[in-house]
Amino acid sequence: MFKTVNTLLLLLLLSACSSQEGTEQKENSNTPTKQSTIEPKATEVSKPESVTSTKEVSPETSLFTLKTITGKELHIDETVGGLTFQEYKEKVVLVIFFGHRCPPCLAEIPVLKALKDKGHNDLEIVALEVQGNSEEQLKAFQERTGINYHLITGKNHYEFIDYIAQKANWTGSIPFLIGFNKKSEVKVVHVGGVNAQQFDNIYDTLSKE
Repeated sequence: MFKTVNTLLLLLLLSACSSQEGTEQKENSNTPTKQSTIEPKATEVSKPESVTSTKEVSPETSLFTLKTITGKELHIDETVGGLTFQEYKEKVVLVIFFGHRCPPCLAEIPVLKALKDKGHNDLEIVALEVQGNSEEQLKAFQERTGINYHLITGKNHYEFIDYIAQKANWTGSIPFLIGFNKKSEVKVVHVGGVNAQQFDNIYDTLSKE
């Protein structure tokens, strides 16, 4: 699915952070890492031993159900060209993996807030925090930053993150962006920071397809 993506952006020479976090990694979590390519060798997101990436699917259930920190459930199913967010059909959806201690990720927050403030009724931004914040920590983070788009605690959704890691060959560098057009097709896969003009261009292109 993701391997056939037609990327709208060339990779920029921007720094990226690691999504992994733990006591043994704290001394490295703020150090910019070399940005990966669009299709690097696939690796799994670090997760506890007890968590597996298997998912039982029945006709009555969606492939994935994500819950935002406000309690909203997002039901996601796989399509030929990408993923369908059942609650956001015929909308542009930007899925972002970010970290609460990642400088490029933090720099994107006011840009994304401004994009939402432009009143695009056909745009949804879904951001998963992947550096280990609990739901309560992420709620506090939202209060401090004034984030006005959907936030999800990554540690509660390892299966979805693992799925994306495998499908998009994501190595764990953040910020990481996947953009879906109104047909639920993947059209953007990008590692590294994106500025305001680039986000505007991404939205304009995806909204017109």
